Amino acid sequence: MNRVEKNSLTYKILKAIALISEGAKDFVFSLGPLFDVLTSRKTMGQAILTIGGYSSNKSAIKTNYRTALKRLEKKGLIKFTDATSFILTKGGRDILLKFEIDDIKLPNFDPRKWDGKWRVLIFDISETIRAVRDIFRSKVQELQFCNLQKSVYVTPQPCEEEILELARMLRIEKSVQVLEVTKLGLKEKAVRKFFGIK
Repeated sequence: MNRVEKNSLTYKILKAIALISEGAKDFVFSLGPLFDVLTSRKTMGQAILTIGGYSSNKSAIKTNYRTALKRLEKKGLIKFTDATSFILTKGGRDILLKFEIDDIKLPNFDPRKWDGKWRVLIFDISETIRAVRDIFRSKVQELQFCNLQKSVYVTPQPCEEEILELARMLRIEKSVQVLEVTKLGLKEKAVRKFFGIK
């Protein structure tokens, strides 16, 4: 995958293209006149300023912006549809998705503050989208869920919001469930040990 730093102008351009061209209407309306204009070299620069977080003077932004656009096109992350307008490629969308997935975190778990409830994650993701299933499972493992059995993981932490957001990003909402239970049967002792719960 092409390397893009999250705090870079390159990333901000990718994010702005996604926001404008892929249906973030509330954001687009907030841009005022930009709502009626197709994403282009000129209007995207204004969008970057609207998003904020990129501190530089206008002259520097123009120079850096042109450089970033050329870099994005060369890497195959955007595609020009005419002399001035462009869209995200699959590669560009994949990079944004990776960053969004990376942003999903659970707080560090303190066994002393456990509420006594287990969150059991169950998923049944089709073999036809194996790559998506692998991404989902890898992220669940990164979040330090304990594997109970195939496609069944457990954590003592509240996680429904984060897991459902991950499922939404991967478009597998109907294949994922999070249940709350108070007992795990014969495997509870091993799971308690995994999380350091007495």
